[in-house]
Amino acid sequence: MTARAAVLVAISLALASGALCAQQMYKWKDNQGVVHYSDTPPPAQEKKVEVKDFSAPAMTPAVPLPYALAQAVKNNPVTLYTTGNCVPCDQARKALFDRGVPFSEKTVANDADRASLAAAGGKDTVPFITIGRTTLAGYGVGELQAALTEATYPLTKRLPAGYQNPPVQHAAPAVVAAPKPAAPVETPTVPAAPPPSPTGIRF
Repeated sequence: MTARAAVLVAISLALASGALCAQQMYKWKDNQGVVHYSDTPPPAQEKKVEVKDFSAPAMTPAVPLPYALAQAVKNNPVTLYTTGNCVPCDQARKALFDRGVPFSEKTVANDADRASLAAAGGKDTVPFITIGRTTLAGYGVGELQAALTEATYPLTKRLPAGYQNPPVQHAAPAVVAAPKPAAPVETPTVPAAPPPSPTGIRF
């Protein structure tokens, strides 16, 4: 088996096993006409280079929800506001997990987060839960379960395997500072030449 064939076989086996799930392969031909395959970039003088990207997609497709659950999420989305070291928050989160309710979690950790909590209808109590237009301050197992049932969430867990809630975020969206405009470049002024003197003498 030639060296080139061995490399091709190795690449095929790696692809089949998923070993190159986060790797790029480079293919180029040198001045002698020899084709090279490598996972490291070729020498800088090589111009005709093919790059094969075997990396996994940045985002996996969302796992579809059963129809009844998808309708409940569409009509009455659930958001859980929490903070650190909060036992009732942990209890509310577990109750949502156990019933299989998809939800977004937002943490309240600073003044901007508290302002966002107040805008959502909350005050100084966490957990604060919104279920569509229904709001619940604090955690009461009976109150939460009744509100979920009223919002048409299934009584038993129906989340498909592999489903994940969105990542936990701050209640207040991050503020990205606008880039400062570049300082204008001053063009130096060249003094005008003095007019010639009537006597023909230049100063």
